[in-house]
Amino acid sequence: MTMRASLSAGLLAAGLLIGVGPVAADTFGGFSGVDRPYLVNQDKVCAPLSVTAGTATGSPRCEKQTADVLAKLSIKDPIPQHGAKATFLATAASRTLTVTRKTGDKVVTWDATDPIGKIVEVYASQYDDRVAVAYTVRRMGKDVTDVIAFDLGKPSVAAPTSDPTPVTPGPTTAPEDPAVTKAVAAARKAPTAKALASWKAVLALDPTSSEAHYRIASAQLAAKAKADAIATIGKLADSTRPDAIEWLVEARFDPAFASLRADPAFRTKIGLDRRPTTSYERLMGFGGQWEQTGTSCDKPEVRFTATRDRVVRIRVKSRCDGQIYDLPFKGQWRIDADKVVLTFPTKGKQVSAADEAGCTFESAGDEDSLRCSLGHDIDFVVLPTRR
Repeated sequence: MTMRASLSAGLLAAGLLIGVGPVAADTFGGFSGVDRPYLVNQDKVCAPLSVTAGTATGSPRCEKQTADVLAKLSIKDPIPQHGAKATFLATAASRTLTVTRKTGDKVVTWDATDPIGKIVEVYASQYDDRVAVAYTVRRMGKDVTDVIAFDLGKPSVAAPTSDPTPVTPGPTTAPEDPAVTKAVAAARKAPTAKALASWKAVLALDPTSSEAHYRIASAQLAAKAKADAIATIGKLADSTRPDAIEWLVEARFDPAFASLRADPAFRTKIGLDRRPTTSYERLMGFGGQWEQTGTSCDKPEVRFTATRDRVVRIRVKSRCDGQIYDLPFKGQWRIDADKVVLTFPTKGKQVSAADEAGCTFESAGDEDSLRCSLGHDIDFVVLPTRR
């Protein structure tokens, strides 16, 4: 589905296009992106019913709101639950509405005031933390559509902050020896004057420590020992430790090594001018920042940022016919062979395959692109942002 078709479907669901059913029918307009409410028709804001032990009761509290209030709620395009990508399903028996997950697990049951005719549509919020159902009832001899929504809990992902995330050591190489662990912790806290000696103490206990070689090279360069720093980076480049490539990539952008960035020997050792040789290097080789340029009503603007601490932040923005949609995602990433697996966990729940999305590398001329599918028709291809 193109972005124009997706947005048009959302506008249709929101009742903003001509020819939307009978006048008496309610239409679902989407969930707030910054709070819990949802929109019915063009101006009625409702609070979703809370779910307790799989049951919701009562009727939603709704109020008509002005355009400025609606703007602050940042109503997001509704996500219809169709096909293989659907998360929720709904069924009705007399007055009882039942919402289940695709797996068959019951989410909520609720009794309507009137007998339910049929389920018109099911919608999920962008984080699957709220679900809405449009259904028909018979009133005054006519079938009309009502909308009910349920609050399933807190969002599964959070919006990215505007502050840059500091790069920290990755989790892949923590030494098991308690003595090494203690020495590494002490070296990380050591003042600048004692840093070199502290990291050499780590190296005495763990001669192949990737972080120790990296930190020693940084300290040597700070002490104006350029040749020693390059030689130490060379030892890291020759290392067979799995995390060695992470520190070599780190050296490409660390301000501590800025004075060496034009040095041919240094560039060769950190692999700055060669093609990536591992999936990690393909993902992180240009700093972990990727982007897709957006075009109005056709393709969203995407900013994809992965950091060494295995955090991924994605911002998807689309614009069409004066409307702007801004979807933030935050989760974790991991390498699985030649693929990148993204995980967006639900707070308080064990991570499952339903929380994962996949990205694959593809050739784009003489460089890599990254194709990702987050579900709910959110698909994009990003290119590396060169720092």
